[in-house]
This record gives sequence, C-alpha cells and structure tokens, in this order.
Amino acid sequence: MISHDSCFHSLRTALAPPERLNNPFCYEPHALCKEAAWLVEEHLGAHPEWAAELVEGKMLGVLVCRDDSGQLGFLAAYSGQLQGREDWPWFVPAVFDYLQPDGHFKLEEARITALNQQIDAIASSEDYRSRQASFREVQAKAESAIDGYRQLMAQSKAHRDALRAAGASDADLIAESQFQKAELRRLKRRWQERIEEAAHSLRQQQERIALLKEERHRRSDALQRWLFNQFVMVNERGERRTLTDIFAPTPQQVPPSGAGECCAPKLLQYAFLHGLKPLSMAEFWHGRSPKAEVRHHGQYYPACRGKCKPILEWMLHLESSSPGRQPAAEAATLRHVAEDEAFLVIDKPAGLLSVEGLTSEPSVESILKQAYGQVFMVHRLDQDTSGLMVVARTRTAYHNLQQQFLTRSVCKKYVALLDGELHGQGTISLPLRPDPLDRPRQVVDFDHGKEAVTDYRVLVVDEGRTRIELTPHTGRTHQLRMHCAHQQGLATPIVGDRLYGHPAQRLCLHAAELAFRHPVTGQPLRFTSTPDF
Repeated sequence: MISHDSCFHSLRTALAPPERLNNPFCYEPHALCKEAAWLVEEHLGAHPEWAAELVEGKMLGVLVCRDDSGQLGFLAAYSGQLQGREDWPWFVPAVFDYLQPDGHFKLEEARITALNQQIDAIASSEDYRSRQASFREVQAKAESAIDGYRQLMAQSKAHRDALRAAGASDADLIAESQFQKAELRRLKRRWQERIEEAAHSLRQQQERIALLKEERHRRSDALQRWLFNQFVMVNERGERRTLTDIFAPTPQQVPPSGAGECCAPKLLQYAFLHGLKPLSMAEFWHGRSPKAEVRHHGQYYPACRGKCKPILEWMLHLESSSPGRQPAAEAATLRHVAEDEAFLVIDKPAGLLSVEGLTSEPSVESILKQAYGQVFMVHRLDQDTSGLMVVARTRTAYHNLQQQFLTRSVCKKYVALLDGELHGQGTISLPLRPDPLDRPRQVVDFDHGKEAVTDYRVLVVDEGRTRIELTPHTGRTHQLRMHCAHQQGLATPIVGDRLYGHPAQRLCLHAAELAFRHPVTGQPLRFTSTPDF
C-alpha cells in the first residue's frame, strides 16, 4: 500500500490556486500545474532506467490539491503502465492493480496465453501442414483429372460430329456419348470421395483449433468483464460505481479497453479517497510523438473522450462536456458577401455552427432559414473556423454546386496563423480517419484513412508565428488542423487549436477565398475575405 505522504508533494509557491477545478476536457493549464509538471519531469530525469520507455511517448498528469490541513501540493500520474508496473512510488497507484503476478488477472491471462500457444502449435505443426497440403493436392488432382476427361469428351464429340457428317450410324455414336457422360459422373464421385477423406482428416485438426479459439474468446470476455467490475470508481460525493455501471448508459454500453487507466481518473480517485481537495488538473505528453496522433513533448492536452468522458463526468458531476469550442457567435455578425436568386455567399464568424445540430444553438443554416425561408447547405466549416461559405437558394443550384464540390472544381483557400516559425511552400498528403475513442479528434492512418491533400505557402513570419495560406484539395474533417499540427505535416499547430495545439481567444483559421462557377449561368465567380487575426 502506497502511503499518502509518498504521493502528495508540497508546492512552495506564492501563486494563488484557482477557485474551482477546471473542466478536464477544456482548459488552459494553470501556472501551478505547469510548476508541478516541471517537478514531474525532474523526477523522471532522476530515473534513467525509465528513459528508453519514456522516450517512446507517455501521457502524464498532475492534480494540484489541498490536504485537510490546508497545505498546497500536487499528485502525479502516468497513463497505463511504466515498465510493466502500475505501483511506482511517488506516483498515485492504479485504481485497480491487476498486474500482481499471483492475482486472478495474471493467472487467467496465463491460461489464455497457453490457449494461444496450443492454437499456434497445432496450426504450425508438421502434421497440420501435411494434412493441408494433402487436401490441396487431392483437390488439384481432382480438378486436373476432371478437366482432362472433359477435354477428351470434347474431342470425341468433334469426332462424332465428323462421322455423322460422313453418314456413320447414329446409334453407335449416341452410345459412346452416353457412356462418356456416365463415366464423367463416376469420375467425379471417385474424386469427391477422396476429397472428403482428405477434408475429414484436416477437419479434425480444424475443429480442435475452433474449440480452443472458442474457449479463448469465452475466457477473454469473462476476464474483461471481471476486470471492469474490479475498477470501483469514487466520485466527489463519496459514491462508488464500477466501470461496467458507469458505461452502461453510454452508446457503447461497455467500457473500452484501458478505461480507468488514464491519468485523470487515477488522480481524482486518489484525491477523493484521501480527503484531498482538487484545485487544478492538467495532462501533458512526454517523449516522441506517436505516428497517428498529434502529441508533442511538453504540450498539454484535454482528457480523452472515449475512455475518460463517462468516468470523469460521473466523478465530477459535469454536464455532458463538449471538446472545448469557441463561444457561440452572435447572429448579427453573419456578414453577407454576395446574393442572387440562386445562391448566397456569407462570411461566417468563428464560434457559429454551419448547420443545425441536435440543440437549439444558432447556426448559419438556422439564421438563413429565418431570413429566406428555405436554403440548401452545400458545404460546411468547422464551428471554430471563420470565413466564406456558399449556400444554395434553390434545389437546382444546390445540385449544381454540390457537383462542383464533388468534382473538386471549387477553389478554397484558407489563411491560418501558426504557433511557430516556418518557411517555404509545399504539399502535405496525410490520410485521415476519426479516432473512435476520442471523437471528434482525427488520426493519421496510411492503411485505413481517407486521402487528404493540402498545399501550403508561407506568407509572413513574425515574432515566432507564421501566417500561411492553405489550399485543400480534399475536404476531410479537421484536415487543415491535422496537416498543420501533425509531426509528419508542418508540426506547428494553428493558434487557438484546442484539440491539436493550445487554447487561445479563437482558432486562427479563416476561409479567405472561394471560387466556383455560377450554378445557373456558369460564369466564373471569386470571393475573398480578410481574417480578423
């Protein structure tokens, strides 16, 4: 058992703590959290034996608290395991440490591993490979023999046709044809019997493998259910609930693998169990960036939504939390750039939804419907992105404009302000797909992602920031944000990008140019807008 004193570390500082705990899904790290994070990095540096694993990347977290005597301090945590352990001193322990060598999890895991070994042993055995080879050989021989006899029958038929043409007796020719057809049926039966014999020999081994896989699946499912029921979470009111119960009302109904092992649940669990008052929380990345996600060393990130959202909302009694959007814009700021009977071009402010959602929050669509009665949304911008949008006023115009977008004949140019200095121009091609455990966040996936291509051109570099022009050739979700922030892209996030960079007053991404053909006349049109950043 790790003692309270070994996990609660004093903070000797003149900095005043915040009045209330921040929302872990949308926050600017408090100075006290930054100070605590620096002390965590110092502690990691004192353990060179961890360096090789940490350099590969690890999420760490801090929670600034007061104890019952009023002393200010912090707790620290790492996600998952570190060198196969969840109980390193100085850090808070796991909510449930299932890695104890003599515990139920490890013993059952060993049984599942033994099943895997049995399956592999059968599948890779000389006997199994020999039975597979024999089955394939009999199939090949059967196919060859039957095809050969069919060719003989075709030659015989051609010969009979020639004899008939020369006046030969038809009765003998018919008898020969009937005999060959009957012989083909007998040949097929003989080979089918040999195939069945070889298949039976192979099937015995396949059934053994299937039974072992079924047992493995059953044990794995049971072990996962058992594990989730051992994670008994505690909230700020002292109530207790298992992960199974917490996730039951959610769309996925069951917890994802690794739920309860992230930093935020560990930190809050320890604080609530030890009478500590949480004041401020932050999570930060240490080490090399992963290939798929946007994670940079020393940068702070919100809690993940797939694994942590239901847990933290229950532990902290949060309202259903959004991923940290900009404040909603006023309807009056929706500027009209152009208008005729077929379409509208508007300049959307940051913070305004493009299309109507499940709530009553205003959107470009709802505002224009109030003004025009009926509009057709051809495309959209992210809520936090500002700039030009074209909206159809008739169904005919909608289909024409939609086709222009589908054929990529619409030209869109964006201006962004990046949080770093860059130079030059080029093209970024990184395929994207949603992260199912952390929507709406996107990840790079060269195997299953959709093509995403962006041209970029640096406009101005000034005082550590870069104004850049971005021209997307595809329209993937968060494409420009990911291509700027990802280490295989520009590795420089857009200013104000709360998902992939750092919070700021607004996301500095603006749709500055939009060019298309008039949906009725076909006349080329081009519109521009200047960002306010």
